[in-house]
Amino acid sequence: HVKGVVDVPFNFTVLIENVNWRTKQIEVFWESTGAYVVPRDELGQKVVFTQTGPANQTVELESSLIGIFSLRFYTIDSNGRKIYINEEPEVQLIVRRENLQHNKMFTLVIIVLIGIALLFMGLELDILVVLATMKKPIGPAIGMFCQFVLMPVFSYFLGWAFLQTNFERLGLLILGCSPGGANSNFWTAMFYGDINLSCTMTFLSTVCSFGFTSLWVYFLGTPLVGKTIPIPYPQIALSLASFMIPLLLGVAIKYKWPKKAEYLKKISRPFFFLVLLILPTVACFTNSHFFYLCTWRHIVSGACLGFMGYIFGAGLAALLNQGRPQIIAISLETAIQNGGISLIVLSLTFPSPYSDMGILPVMTFFFCSTGPIMFVVYAVYLLGKKIKGLTEFKAVDQEEKYCPKV
Repeated sequence: HVKGVVDVPFNFTVLIENVNWRTKQIEVFWESTGAYVVPRDELGQKVVFTQTGPANQTVELESSLIGIFSLRFYTIDSNGRKIYINEEPEVQLIVRRENLQHNKMFTLVIIVLIGIALLFMGLELDILVVLATMKKPIGPAIGMFCQFVLMPVFSYFLGWAFLQTNFERLGLLILGCSPGGANSNFWTAMFYGDINLSCTMTFLSTVCSFGFTSLWVYFLGTPLVGKTIPIPYPQIALSLASFMIPLLLGVAIKYKWPKKAEYLKKISRPFFFLVLLILPTVACFTNSHFFYLCTWRHIVSGACLGFMGYIFGAGLAALLNQGRPQIIAISLETAIQNGGISLIVLSLTFPSPYSDMGILPVMTFFFCSTGPIMFVVYAVYLLGKKIKGLTEFKAVDQEEKYCPKV
């Protein structure tokens, strides 16, 4: 193996042995399967050995992209054809991510923004409705079944059908086993779904993930990598606390200062929209390698998982006679998972760049769940509401126009 850090020069040594010298020098060339791996030596991708020189030469190179690549060595015959020293790539090149401090700063900013958004969400909660939902938990039961039965099964079979490496399959599996994320609550508010049901399901799924996520990962994930996969229980507990504290704070403000709460509710949805816009933007910046390494396999597997979550969540809710706001909440809660758990598990299970490669199907999932495609759906939703409003207005005009005078 040759290991390096992205955008930092590193080197490897080429050694030749038992050479039958027919010429004064031998030229050995190297190439990489990574297009962004470039030489730093004056000779480029060529290494020159002489009879009187040393038997080993150091090659310096650099990669501007993280990933797992291969190095192949060859010579060139008199006809200009490549003669590979080994038919199969003989050296694995592993380029990992640099531990950048600004990534932690971005994470801190995102946590603060989500906390403020959840506080606004608490202003719209009705505790009596939440308690009534808990007493007759038909909606939460549908969501739990979709989230912890259907989604893990979908993610497992999609991983085996489309993905080629076990760390990518594990990333998609853990995502499918994760509880609902806060983004589902924000989108539920934007589409005027049942916010009380959405927040109730997020709370219940996060609590139940201590058992269900562990169970699925143990039975399906452990065989993929041949070792015990650590479940980040402290991070799940922290996620639950960071969800509940600002939410309850918003509820307290609503009951303590109802007039101020009504004023703040007017800016809640614009702020939700801002947060939903910032989240994928930051994700794109901190995971820019995604756009270079992503293949159709990652896109299909991640997109299918998201679409199946929406379709089966909404379909099952409609089949069990749930109202339109409840169908919206259950569909979004099923499809939009807490991706932070999968990222943490991957980082604990694999070193970089393996963990970064495992994120690829997770990233495609989010692009189809909370990223650009959701903004397109939201734009269509607003356009549909606008057209419906205009047609209803015209219908009233028609009635007034032909109404006989008395």
